Amino acid sequence: MSIIFWIAVAACAVAEIAILRSTFVVRRGNKSELVPAASRTGELVWALVPAVALSLVLVATWQQIEARESHMKMDHSRMNHAMPRPSSGAGGDAVER
Repeated sequence: MSIIFWIAVAACAVAEIAILRSTFVVRRGNKSELVPAASRTGELVWALVPAVALSLVLVATWQQIEARESHMKMDHSRMNHAMPRPSSGAGGDAVER
């Protein structure tokens, strides 16, 4: 499960680097007076806000992955579950007649 998470982190990092790079490269190009342009500060804010939000989501996701993995390592043998454990017999949901 964690390999998928780290692939997603890498993809998000590449995408965010591309977004930030585009905000700096676009400013070097010729500006047209016919097309209104945002301020440099505005562009940086709108490029960094998604990065910060995505970072928070990734941190929360990693914490949930770690919590689940540590929970799965617990000894569940003495827990009284509401549903009976499935039997290891063949047939599973077969109905006897």
